[in-house]
Amino acid sequence: MPRLVVVLIAALALGPARARADERPLCRETPSDVEVRGRLALVRAYVRAEEAPARRWYTTFLFLHGAMAAGSIMLAASGEQNDGQRVDMTVNAISSTLAVLTMITATPPMIGVGGTLDAMPDDSPEQRLAKLRVAEDALRREANAIAFVDSWLPATGTALYTTAASSTLLLGFDRLGAAYTTIFGGIVLGHGRLLLRPRGTRGRWRAYRDRFPDAACDEAAAPSSGARYDVGLVGLGLGLTIQF
Repeated sequence: MPRLVVVLIAALALGPARARADERPLCRETPSDVEVRGRLALVRAYVRAEEAPARRWYTTFLFLHGAMAAGSIMLAASGEQNDGQRVDMTVNAISSTLAVLTMITATPPMIGVGGTLDAMPDDSPEQRLAKLRVAEDALRREANAIAFVDSWLPATGTALYTTAASSTLLLGFDRLGAAYTTIFGGIVLGHGRLLLRPRGTRGRWRAYRDRFPDAACDEAAAPSSGARYDVGLVGLGLGLTIQF
């Protein structure tokens, strides 16, 4: 069993890390309150259209991975399983549990934005501008998350992870059937999760940014706080984002 844990942890460590500079433009001219109102109404419409699909995708796969983890743990602990079946269920339990952890620690940025904006005051021009910046930044981060999902890294991470898990079953425990089931099932589920990720926000953000180049801008007077770190989904593993 120690060999099983070591291989799976090594597979998780292969989850690619990414580092990129913050591409937010510097804030220059403050838009008029009339423009802020119009832009805020537009962004709120985008949030209403895109938050629900993101939430459905997230809750569906979180429930699916959670149910698989719980079921595998119960079967692995059952006294009715033989040693080979217990190994199979243990691998499935570890894989599903890691998938749950990645989703819990990397919630799509769009989820909860509507409630956050509703709770922000907008009685003064300054408050409305601050609200606009928060909404725009949420769209930007969601679009960046979608762009990362569409890159080659998550798909490669999923393939590497499932290959490592199935190799553990085959080479470490001679479980040929379970190895095939793990690799094909893992790739279908992992890549399916990537393919079904809602992508509407990316197109909306691009059109919005082309129309308003200062969208989600960074205040020029705000000093840099150094590197910022963010954990993101990489198939069935974790990816580390470092922003400078």
